Amino acid sequence: MRPFRVLLVDDEEKFITLLQQRLTRKGYSVEVSNCSLKALSIIEETEFDVALFDIMMSGMDGLELLEKAKKVQPNLEIIMLTGYATVDTAIEAMKKGAYDYLTKPIKPIELELILQKAIDRKKLQEYSNNLIETIQRTNRKREIIGNSDVMINLKYMIDRVSDSPLPVLILGESGTGKELVANALHYSSCRAHHPFVPINASAIPNQLLESELFGHVKGAFTGAQVNKKGLVELANEGTLFLDEIGDMEASLQVKLLRFLDTGEFRPVGGTVTKKTNVRVVAATNINLEQAIEEGRFREDLYYRLSVVTLSVPPLRDRGRDALLLAEHFLRQSNTKKKLSKETEIFLLNYNFPGNVRELANLIERGILLSKEKEVMPQDFFAGEICGKNNVKSLALEDIEKEHIGQVLDKTGWNKTEAAKILKIGLRTLYRKIEEYELRQ
Repeated sequence: MRPFRVLLVDDEEKFITLLQQRLTRKGYSVEVSNCSLKALSIIEETEFDVALFDIMMSGMDGLELLEKAKKVQPNLEIIMLTGYATVDTAIEAMKKGAYDYLTKPIKPIELELILQKAIDRKKLQEYSNNLIETIQRTNRKREIIGNSDVMINLKYMIDRVSDSPLPVLILGESGTGKELVANALHYSSCRAHHPFVPINASAIPNQLLESELFGHVKGAFTGAQVNKKGLVELANEGTLFLDEIGDMEASLQVKLLRFLDTGEFRPVGGTVTKKTNVRVVAATNINLEQAIEEGRFREDLYYRLSVVTLSVPPLRDRGRDALLLAEHFLRQSNTKKKLSKETEIFLLNYNFPGNVRELANLIERGILLSKEKEVMPQDFFAGEICGKNNVKSLALEDIEKEHIGQVLDKTGWNKTEAAKILKIGLRTLYRKIEEYELRQ
């Protein structure tokens, strides 16, 4: 556990030197300044738990420093010191956010008691904030649906590696549920009561991604008006989920590798090294080994991330899980509609290029467009236009014909492979090809 950080600001150098020595002996990490302007610069670069400001200082007085310090570090607990105590200044200091107010000469024991109370208050506030965030995130915990062999094996692996501090790399096609797996890793681990913080590396411009991850200090770049904590710090003791890691630019890959090796980082524009305890889970739908060969991804980062690798299977390889998921999405929508037998057959034979995400969208669309108590396959495609004025035929035969044609095209008209994907006999496939007059 790191020592609590205390900042002393007073223009009486002998006084703050003696106080620094005493508090250091008590186990605090103490920094001092005899200039309020310099102190403000220190506050902008370094995070403290408690600060002690003298009110009567030349240049910027303690009350002004208090007000500006609170804008930079709102959670900083500040104790005011003065040898010219008045009720008015005490009230003004408290209004501006001071924790307490002491008059000189200071009794060391009294100061230490107030200092400890201020630290206890900050710890309680941080715990409260983390608890609220944890409750909110726990409420967003989602269940992994599926009883297929591949999903049973995946759940087993999640259980085996959940408590490990090692990084995890999740691989899988787009829409398979990689974030869901990361979510399950976190909430089944000993970190479950701490934050789960996801970020999509491809959704944020590369020039801003470093700031999002590691934070920045005031003035680091245009628009950086205050200090900002990064996600690696907000996820302390919890899990940081880096989705689409394959899209991260090379310069940031270097900094991520260093963070994985040491747990240390520097905010953008900062000079102070910080340390945090975070379990990193990364995911991608691209072939990282190919990206390494093409020079787009660092080999050392790949090996650091892939100590534990989990593969999320595509929906087409999960058999009847498609029906379990469809029923789950129906329940989530609070609808009274059911799936027709024809729809169940369609879902079991559909290739799902968009995986679980596509299934969720199909069910949502089917519920919306269905005019009956049962959702029919044509409800998934109702209203689609083919050409300028011709409405696409919605008969089940047309859907089946289109689906078989797509699978045949995808397999290069390898009929044996296509029959396996469609889960029908080879003879049945030949019959369907003739019936629908499909041609290569």
